[in-house]
Amino acid sequence: MSFPSRSARSHSRSKMALTICASLLLILGAAAFRPQAWAVGALTVVFVGGLHALRLKWRRQSEGALRRSEEQLRISQRIAHIGSWDWDLASGRLDCSEELCRIFAIPFDGAPCSYDAFLSLLPEREREAVAAAVESALTGDDSFAVEYTLLCPGGGERVLLEVGEVFRNDSGTPLRVVSVVHDITERKEAESALFFEKRYRGLIENLPQRIFLKDCNLVYLSCNSSFARELGLEPGDVFGKTDYDLFAPPLAKKRQEEDEKVMAAGTAVERDEQRERDGAWVSKALIPLKDDNGWVYALLGVLTDITFRKKAEEQLKESEERFRNTFEQAAVGICHIALSDILIRINRRFCDILGYTQEELLGSTLEQTIHPEDRAAEQGQLSRLVNREIDNYSIEIRQIRKDGSLVWVNLTKSLVCGRKGEPKYLVGVIEDVTAKREALELRRERDLVQAASRAKSEFLANMGHEIRTPMNAVMGLSRLALKSELVPKQRGYLEKICSASRTLLNIINDILDFSKIEAGKVELEKTELSLHEVLGNISDMHHLKAQEKGLDFKMRLAPELPRKLLGDPLRLTQVLNNLIGNALKFTRRGEVVVAVKPVEQGEGMVAVNFCVQDTGIGITPEQMEKIFTPFTQADSSTTRQYGGTGLGLSISRQLVELMGGELQVQSVPEKGSSFSFTVSFAIPVAGMAAAEAREEELRNLRLLVLDGDTASVEGLDEMIQGMPMELLAVPTLAAALEALKEETAPEQLPFDLVLIDGVTAGEEGLEQLSRSIWSRYRNQVPVLATVPSDRLEAVQQLGEEWGVSAVYPAPMRPSQLVDGMVRALARAAENPPEPEPVAAPVARPVKAAPEGNFEPERFAAEKAKLERLLARNSLDAKRQFEKFCSQVPRGRFAKELQALQACLEKLDFRKARQLLAIFPAAQEPRPEKREKL
Repeated sequence: MSFPSRSARSHSRSKMALTICASLLLILGAAAFRPQAWAVGALTVVFVGGLHALRLKWRRQSEGALRRSEEQLRISQRIAHIGSWDWDLASGRLDCSEELCRIFAIPFDGAPCSYDAFLSLLPEREREAVAAAVESALTGDDSFAVEYTLLCPGGGERVLLEVGEVFRNDSGTPLRVVSVVHDITERKEAESALFFEKRYRGLIENLPQRIFLKDCNLVYLSCNSSFARELGLEPGDVFGKTDYDLFAPPLAKKRQEEDEKVMAAGTAVERDEQRERDGAWVSKALIPLKDDNGWVYALLGVLTDITFRKKAEEQLKESEERFRNTFEQAAVGICHIALSDILIRINRRFCDILGYTQEELLGSTLEQTIHPEDRAAEQGQLSRLVNREIDNYSIEIRQIRKDGSLVWVNLTKSLVCGRKGEPKYLVGVIEDVTAKREALELRRERDLVQAASRAKSEFLANMGHEIRTPMNAVMGLSRLALKSELVPKQRGYLEKICSASRTLLNIINDILDFSKIEAGKVELEKTELSLHEVLGNISDMHHLKAQEKGLDFKMRLAPELPRKLLGDPLRLTQVLNNLIGNALKFTRRGEVVVAVKPVEQGEGMVAVNFCVQDTGIGITPEQMEKIFTPFTQADSSTTRQYGGTGLGLSISRQLVELMGGELQVQSVPEKGSSFSFTVSFAIPVAGMAAAEAREEELRNLRLLVLDGDTASVEGLDEMIQGMPMELLAVPTLAAALEALKEETAPEQLPFDLVLIDGVTAGEEGLEQLSRSIWSRYRNQVPVLATVPSDRLEAVQQLGEEWGVSAVYPAPMRPSQLVDGMVRALARAAENPPEPEPVAAPVARPVKAAPEGNFEPERFAAEKAKLERLLARNSLDAKRQFEKFCSQVPRGRFAKELQALQACLEKLDFRKARQLLAIFPAAQEPRPEKREKL
């Protein structure tokens, strides 16, 4: 439906007004000039007739203009694919244009006459959207626009855009709604095609392959960036050029000849080429493109760099060669077995173990070589393997050699499957374990003896409370009874009971302490102590006994001794009480002197020497060898005269070793003895001033940080800006290991401290890097680590074994960082590096004494000490290992010692304990040997 324009209607009204005015003026003039009635009437008739004629003429002109306007509107809508509808709200009538009916694929005479009828033409899912948009315009928006999909009767969909406006009267009441509907299907399809074209071109551009397109005349039509980049050009620069414009003439001629052959043949080709200029390998694919008639109209080329693949193929060939050599030269027997148990491939060692030639074994079954009594067990495991119940199995069986003798072997079998999981063949590995089984039997007998000894020690260590409690009750009740009214005879009995109970309790305490040490259940504390206070208490305990015996008891403390130390006051007191008690016990006249002095003091650490010297009966050289042996005294007369259990010196020696020292003795018979040991103590940090001094030490230190998080590294850098350090941050484990390898000046550490992010390194990487640092620099390069909170406890337990100074939860606060670095550097200063180990006893064995001078007790003691250090994962085990090696008889256990030394170098304490169990226990000490107390 069309509407006259506003300007046309205004022009027609102006003409009509002028005509009426002219007619009125004519009638008025005639009436004034000739006022006769007939004249006025005639003029009036003429006026009315003319007026009617003018109205008819104007109407015909308006209708013609309207028809032309409607025709123009229909043509415009048809060309633009725009339809319209006009909804008269008062009458409810809806007028639709012809183009709207064409868009909706309905006849014009069947056009909807109401708004509801129009909505019924829409799909149900779109109907609500259009109705909501129109309703929104009616309630105040005045206009609406909505896009929806129309289902065509013949199938397919059309995308429509509808834009409408509401016309209102002066009071705002809606009168009409006029809407135009635009068919935008083609536009949407074009947009979609453009999107896919851009995505396709983006895909081609981002492919690593070099791609080009040529026409029939071998002129480049297009190429991707990779192809143009290889030529040093932009993709647009290649368009319109030929090979002669881009390559040297010989190469251009060769390329064009290849292209012409492919286009002439009409079939794609692919081949590998190696470039002469750099040796790179390229896979070149040429694909002729054909039209619907089968004519070639273009050539597509795809060039792929396959240098890596070629190198991989070469490496695969080398790997196969290495495997072949390994298979043939392996130290164990290897065979490939068909599923029918036929030997299809064997190596040389397999033949040597069984004494057959390859020709004799190939084609036979493995079962024929197995002892009849072992076949059932092996077949049972084989059935489980073939049925996929297990991945592999190992079993020790007897095999029959060609000469009829038996050989014990460890047989390991695994199943090899194809790509689809189907079983193909079996791989068998046999190892001659005859000698190992013989050694195992010997070790088993030794382990039974050691297990019994350990069980005894653990039993006594665990039963300490149950054993002491009754004795404490006896002593307590006896003392209470002594406070009551007693006759002299009863009081004498009770005093003897108290004295005997104290003696018995001392013996029990010695035995229980020794058992706890043997069981590895003694842990040293590290608390603040005052040597002056500890030694004062000890002096008070022994001063009365010295006076009773008429001995001069002296305490000599060096004035430069630090007032406060960090250590275990209880165990230190126990050792000194034992040594002083022995000195007072075995001295009849003269003096007992306790001397304490610092022998070496560094920053945060002090080594203190304790010496207990007496003028007693002394110890002979023969007795010197056995005084530290448990339950042993110098001779039987010593026990009868002085009493004791023979455990005091043994316990003292082991406690001193736990504190990191060594108990030494010097003695001259009938002149006296001197027992001394040196123990290192940490000096506690005193107050805030000391803490600030330590923080000042962090300045100008070299710090290595392993952290893959850039933001974390930047935050760390900001944290330490107040303390200018030489910070090196690396993102990977490999980079950290490489940084530690850089050469430095002699006796200069590459870094003063290392900070490791556990998330970046991973737990395996943290262990590898920490062990690497410890193996080279010991505790002189402290390692701090941060790990997630859920792994904190587990990593803290493993950190000491790996060589990590401290483990913190991530993220690490600034205060934690500064405090952690200060503490780590303080501990490094408190624990100076161990002296360089002497020549390895494995590579150059210590010369052993003749067999007659072999000291089994010393051997057993050194071994027991090494076992205890390994059980605690102590780093002192490496030093003790050297002492243990010096007690091993010449020519024995060379390989075992090498393996044990390798484990200690790697800090693998668990495996070291297993290897140490191989060494047999020495013979028990002779009954006549006793310890002098």
